[in-house]
Amino acid sequence: MHPDIERLLDLQSKDLQLLDTDLRLKALLDQIAALDAALEQARAEVEAARSRVADSARRRGELETSIETQRTRQEQRRTRIEQVRTAREVQALMAEMDLARAEAARQESEWVKMADQVQQQEQQVRDAEERVKGLEGDQGGERARLEEAAATVEAERATARQARDEVAGTLERGIRQRYDRLWAARTAVVVVPLRGDACAACNTAVPRNRRSQIRAGTVIESCEACGAILFHSNGEV
Repeated sequence: MHPDIERLLDLQSKDLQLLDTDLRLKALLDQIAALDAALEQARAEVEAARSRVADSARRRGELETSIETQRTRQEQRRTRIEQVRTAREVQALMAEMDLARAEAARQESEWVKMADQVQQQEQQVRDAEERVKGLEGDQGGERARLEEAAATVEAERATARQARDEVAGTLERGIRQRYDRLWAARTAVVVVPLRGDACAACNTAVPRNRRSQIRAGTVIESCEACGAILFHSNGEV
């Protein structure tokens, strides 16, 4: 076996270990992200409920102002009735007061409904806040466990990365770059054995003269079909 093949196999082993830590870390971080998303959703519901309360309270305040304005104007109309001299003017003012009275009644009814709505919405805010507190409590233990596990895996990853870099440093630059390009492009291992007269990765036949060179360990050859780096294994079928 070519000596660089042994180092490439070692490098590939280290990369597989590094990949394993990456996958485990991603799974843990995804779980933490799911907890964050649930908590963020609950907090967003609190803010939405508070916004509804603010909108309803603003509308209630506007109604209070309008109702008070209507009362002031109605008093002014009553005063004017005492001052007008003709029946026609009195009749016009009375009609105007009747319309204003109906509008005031409508607004007062709407104010009562709005006041009830504000109370209901304030209760919704309290309920939403309680859900956030409950969720924070429920997540506490699980979040701590996940964060601890993620920290452990991150430490493993750092160790695996260092081991990988040490092995990579023993390879000639051109061979290392060739391997790195393959590793980045492929979804499977990149250093594979011959299986009979074919590449073990894709089963494409390898010409006899190239097989002989691979078995002799004189060259580092790649599969013409899938690009995998080929080597001769003692246990080759």
